[in-house]
Amino acid sequence: MQEQLYLPSSSERKRVITAYLLIGLFFFSGKEELTVYEYFHYKQAIGWYMSTMALLLFQLMLVWIPILKWLPFLFVLANLVIVVIFVFGAWKGQYARDVLQEHRWKMFYADLGGRLLGIFDIKKRVYGDIATDTTAENLPTQAPSQPLS
Repeated sequence: MQEQLYLPSSSERKRVITAYLLIGLFFFSGKEELTVYEYFHYKQAIGWYMSTMALLLFQLMLVWIPILKWLPFLFVLANLVIVVIFVFGAWKGQYARDVLQEHRWKMFYADLGGRLLGIFDIKKRVYGDIATDTTAENLPTQAPSQPLS
């Protein structure tokens, strides 16, 4: 099976890395057209920000419990590791090539961001094919009784 995968350019990779910064998120929110690569990381960044805000609210409650005062530090450290992994993946040009076959844990933040975009009915024009099967287009048309050569 031959696949044509969308390969992001160097400038796209740099733009996507800025999506994980707040100013980059505003930049992508203002754009009308996004590539598949940019749209995936835009959704992932929105999901990461959304989970970070929920985590901050949870941490505010933990600060008042004397035994668990140190726990928010571990949450912040884990959140920092997650964003470094996302930025490294964006720098390498990685994104979910086949959304249906990806592991659910890899798609968690992108799903969260996609749901938030759906709630607020934010539509973007996305271009660039993730994977296109071209094998059926290249086969010669033959009768069913004839063997393929």
